Amino acid sequence: MADILIGTATTDVNGLAAFANLAPGTYKYVQSTARTGYTPDPTEYTITVTNATPVTADRSNSPTESGSVTITKHALGYPAVLLSGATFKLTDSTGKTMQAVTTASDAAGQIQLTNLMSITGTPQTYKLLEVTPPANYNLNTTEFAPSVTVSTNTPQAVPNTPTVAGALDVTLTDTNYNEYGLTGADYNLYLVTP
Repeated sequence: MADILIGTATTDVNGLAAFANLAPGTYKYVQSTARTGYTPDPTEYTITVTNATPVTADRSNSPTESGSVTITKHALGYPAVLLSGATFKLTDSTGKTMQAVTTASDAAGQIQLTNLMSITGTPQTYKLLEVTPPANYNLNTTEFAPSVTVSTNTPQAVPNTPTVAGALDVTLTDTNYNEYGLTGADYNLYLVTP
């Protein structure tokens, strides 16, 4: 006996394709189309319905083409002062959550977001919003929108301001005449430990 097509269900905004009122029996399902930018899963899956409890299955599609984003956390005004411990929320261009909380920025201040769907000739825009700031820094509330191109890594610098803004004032005078301020001398300031 040939397989009988029961119907077609399209995934909703949450990715759910639902088939209801199935009589007990053995069924198979296969993905026939995919969202633009993704490759459909050609595998045929078999399920058995025995009662009213829904059978559930989790499946996934891979991007047909992809790019990546590298977030680099640094102190505002000091791009060489890299900050670890920050996390982000990643959404698509409409604001739909892809990852509620990323891994934390590493010792190099970086977070790698790989395998982000893109389409040749049509870069895809994603949104990044900081969830957790680095220790001793204020949360950056700016929504960043990097554009991802196929086979390319897009850099995204994200600065933070310190929770305590310290200062250093160095006064340089003549050794013998301490009221005589010396102009034109330069000092270099180095961060030893963040």
